[in-house]
Amino acid sequence: MEKVPITRTGYRRLLRELAHLRGVVRPQVIEELQEARSYGVKVDNQHYLLAREQHVVLMRRIQELEEKLLQCEVFVGRKFALRQVGFGTIAEIKNVDTDETFHYELVGPFESNVSVGKLSVQSPVGQSLMGRFEGEEVTVYTPAGIRVYRIISVSF
Repeated sequence: MEKVPITRTGYRRLLRELAHLRGVVRPQVIEELQEARSYGVKVDNQHYLLAREQHVVLMRRIQELEEKLLQCEVFVGRKFALRQVGFGTIAEIKNVDTDETFHYELVGPFESNVSVGKLSVQSPVGQSLMGRFEGEEVTVYTPAGIRVYRIISVSF
C-alpha cells in the first residue's frame, strides 16, 4: 500500500472526525435504529428503512476514514535552505496569461481543498510545482487545457 503524505493538522482533523463519528453520531444512529426496529422489520416501515440506510452510510464513512488513516504518513517537515516548492510549503503563483495570483499550501490528497488554498501534491498543478524554485515558469497540462504559471514566492 502506497503511503500518502499528510500534515499534522490534516491528520488530527481526520482523527477528530473519526472520534466524533464513533463516539457521538454512531450511538445516536444505533438508538434510532433500535427504536425503529421496535415497530417491526417490515418493508412498509419507512422509519426502519431510513435508520438502516443512515447506519450503512455512517459505517461506510467510518471505514473510509480508518482506511485513509492507515494510508497516511505524517510529514513533519524539513529545513529549506532554498526557496523550493515542496510538501507543506505555501506557493504564490501567477497565471501568465490572465495575471491572476493564487496562494496555495501544498498538502496531501486527503486534506486538499482549493477553495481554501490547499492544493494536493497529486493534482496536475501540484505535481508541476513540486521541486521548482521561485521565479520559474511552469507549464501545467490540466483537464481544462494548458496553463502557464510563474512562481512568485515560496514560504513555509
